[in-house]
Amino acid sequence: MNSLILVFAKTPVLGKVKTRLAETLGDQKALWVYQQLLVKTDQVLKKSFSKVVVFYAGDTPSDFGNCFNDFTKKPQKGKHLGERMAAAFEWGFAQGYPKIIGIGTDLWTLNPGILQGALSALDGTEVVLGPSKDGGYYLLGMKTFQPELFKNKEWSGPEVFSDTLKDLQTKRVALLEEKSDIDFYKDLVVHLDLLTHMNQHFDEREN
Repeated sequence: MNSLILVFAKTPVLGKVKTRLAETLGDQKALWVYQQLLVKTDQVLKKSFSKVVVFYAGDTPSDFGNCFNDFTKKPQKGKHLGERMAAAFEWGFAQGYPKIIGIGTDLWTLNPGILQGALSALDGTEVVLGPSKDGGYYLLGMKTFQPELFKNKEWSGPEVFSDTLKDLQTKRVALLEEKSDIDFYKDLVVHLDLLTHMNQHFDEREN
């Protein structure tokens, strides 16, 4: 059976997404940035040969609009991110997939090579991690369910990646290149193409 990519995504609802970015930009621009991230993620996933399942948080998957139309969507289950991720990975392994990677929707530099590289890395390791510059990770992959990775973490805190590595001291782990999620305005300004597009979009709306 083919490999599986799990996508953890919030439905794009005003005031509910990119709240830390919204502290600087306001809700409208934060929502717009998030929608661009969803489109980018969707475009990359369409080029993958893996099965893709979107585990969403929100009222209805129809809020995604034209995004993720090609993929199965399932509601996230669990009180916090760790429980929700664990439930999704556990479901995937119960379906018989030999390799599973999970990603979010915050990586503007996501490309097919990152996903394929992670899956290839699992040929020789048990777990693959893509560290993000904020202390978390943008990708997690494994060949067997590792429940300890989803427990005793301060999710969205700066120690998630290092705490995860501690759980994996006896495992073979592959690390991908460090990347930057877009959570704050300082993360956005690094990506001038996206920032310029946003400013042009809202300038046109005002004129």
